[in-house]
Amino acid sequence: MAIKKQSEKHVFFHRWCRQINYAWRNVFNDIRQHLLASILTIIVIAISITLPTICYLLWKNVNQAAHQWYPTPNLTAYLNKDISPEQTAILRAKITAFPEVEKLTYLSRDETLEEFQSWSGFSDAIELLAQNPLPAVMIVIPTDDAKQTIILHDLQKKIAALANVDDVRLDDSWFTRLTALTGMVGTIAWTLSILMIIAVSLVIGNSIRLMIFARRQTITVMQLIGATEGFILRPFLYSGMFHGLVSAILALVLSEIFIFRIDSIILNVSSIFGTIFTMSGLSWDESLFIILLSTILGWFSAWVATKKYLRITNK
Repeated sequence: MAIKKQSEKHVFFHRWCRQINYAWRNVFNDIRQHLLASILTIIVIAISITLPTICYLLWKNVNQAAHQWYPTPNLTAYLNKDISPEQTAILRAKITAFPEVEKLTYLSRDETLEEFQSWSGFSDAIELLAQNPLPAVMIVIPTDDAKQTIILHDLQKKIAALANVDDVRLDDSWFTRLTALTGMVGTIAWTLSILMIIAVSLVIGNSIRLMIFARRQTITVMQLIGATEGFILRPFLYSGMFHGLVSAILALVLSEIFIFRIDSIILNVSSIFGTIFTMSGLSWDESLFIILLSTILGWFSAWVATKKYLRITNK
């Protein structure tokens, strides 16, 4: 009995391998017969995948540049010139108690004067003054969770409302611009990704429909001799997967070429700003995700196109 079961399993596995081999042979034969059309289809799909991939790479590198080039936004509180040391200590404790504040740096009037003289170039003119015109300041560094424009402006209002605080300046101009830029690039990347999914599905679906139309007589004969739906579906599903897989690999190659070409330009620009920044490409995980997504899209598009044809013919 056990020998009989093993024999049945062996026969089933052998039959399954023959069906897989038959399906792949049909796929490659069809590609050979329509080589130019297959190449054009793969190129169109690859370009559709490359566009959102490049936008994602730009968004990824802009985020990296943000952490490297631009400082953390902070608030500078200018204190009343007549504030006493006891009032200064109380004010420091109040500001530090805010949950949005990570760190506070206090500069006395003498320290602000020394710093102003060191970088302003007006040290000689400052020494002619009878008294120090500069107030003491508190530089407030927000927490990571508070590094948002709305939260920072709310914190600015709360600090300005405290006693002995004459003015509060928020240094977030670059931060706001950079946030808007990264948000725009991210939105473009997501929009192009959705359009890419639709475009890839339509291109692969149209390619499969042309294959079905070219082999409609063969499909009719297969249905008449009792071929199962899965047997008929398999070559078209594999064809969709193959187009998606090869197109994704080509798209990754095009993306790397783009990174290679633009990296030297970015390097020259970054050197002007006194820093070194190199473009980073896709990681292995990101590349694998794109390949899997494109292959699944190819399979799904082929399944929808073939099922729709078989449903019509069965009516």
